[in-house]
Amino acid sequence: MVGVEKRISSASLVVEKGHGEALYHLLKEKKWLNPKMQPKETANGFLAIPINEKCPITEVEINAFLNRDAIGIRFENVILHSSPPSVKPHSRLQESITRWLEKNLEIGERESKAEVMAELMAEVPTKWERLGDLILLPQTAFESKQWSAIISDKNQLSLWKCIAEALKAERVGRQKNIRNDVERSSQAQLLLGDSSWVELLDYGVRFGFDACKVMYSSGNVTERHRIGNMDMKGETIVDCYAGIGYYTLPMLVRGGAKLVHACELNHYSITALEWGAKTNNVSDRLIIHQGDNAISLTELEGIADRCHLGLLPSSQPTWKLAIACLKEKGGILHIHMNVEEEKIEQWINSTIHSLQQYVIELKRNYNVEVLHLEKVKWFAPRVRHVVLDVEFIHYD
Repeated sequence: MVGVEKRISSASLVVEKGHGEALYHLLKEKKWLNPKMQPKETANGFLAIPINEKCPITEVEINAFLNRDAIGIRFENVILHSSPPSVKPHSRLQESITRWLEKNLEIGERESKAEVMAELMAEVPTKWERLGDLILLPQTAFESKQWSAIISDKNQLSLWKCIAEALKAERVGRQKNIRNDVERSSQAQLLLGDSSWVELLDYGVRFGFDACKVMYSSGNVTERHRIGNMDMKGETIVDCYAGIGYYTLPMLVRGGAKLVHACELNHYSITALEWGAKTNNVSDRLIIHQGDNAISLTELEGIADRCHLGLLPSSQPTWKLAIACLKEKGGILHIHMNVEEEKIEQWINSTIHSLQQYVIELKRNYNVEVLHLEKVKWFAPRVRHVVLDVEFIHYD
């Protein structure tokens, strides 16, 4: 019967609610969730999360993936509610904007309303970025001549509200080109809402930032989780391009780093980083160096177990400075780069050669070895965002 919710006994992981979100995101990332069932709060502040047959069956394995000490996971069969049928947000958006156009579209005598409607609907975006309750539309959304002729001071608010309602959001903004300055400032435009400040909880880490002032890339989520999964206990780390703490905070909160030196130029990003450090209770393990990292990195020579170089399209201008930051015993660099797919191997070889030359110039006794290459995402057609993990090993 339509509308009747089924209750079924389902294999589940039961965990304290405080660990529930991190465990849920782990299961989702590993594709171990049972999507047909809904999580359920059980007695005494626990959460039952439905799993499929691919999920590891021991608590030790789960904790190993979570990269933390045992958190008291139980495996049980729990009576859960089945998940409701999903409704694609793109379909909701199409239907909502169609209704808006029917109310606001005025057609000339020689025009066909059906044809004009079809042309306008073809320009409705199929992708957007969700930051909490804020939807950021692509920069070209509703900016064409046809749409500009329809949208007016009188009706634009109703359009943004219908988009927010369709996508189950409270605020709507539109992306703009990243400003071509040394700070790579965001130029997003807020269309609906009173504030562009966003707060997110991602895999156990809290972020806060002004979406109209600084960059936040949801597309790098897998790399952020990978960095956070690394055991950095006891390590001193230099984040050469810290931003809002996109990688700094996971290294502190989840990786357990002893101390992170965060280099950042943009004062809006620093405001967000300070907020994140305070909110995640890691301010005592963070030192922020505001200003040009070409200067601040020279003050951090010889102190780091690893350096993170998260600038795109290339962080090469700081490679030598980052190597100089490593301890005498050596360490690790995480180098981000945009590389054409067919040239990745060539780029790895040329990068290692460049790093070896810098080692010679710095008179460091290091062997340089590739640890890992991570393909994060497609940055553009045929161009990959990659991260190369490189180890520098001291020899006598």
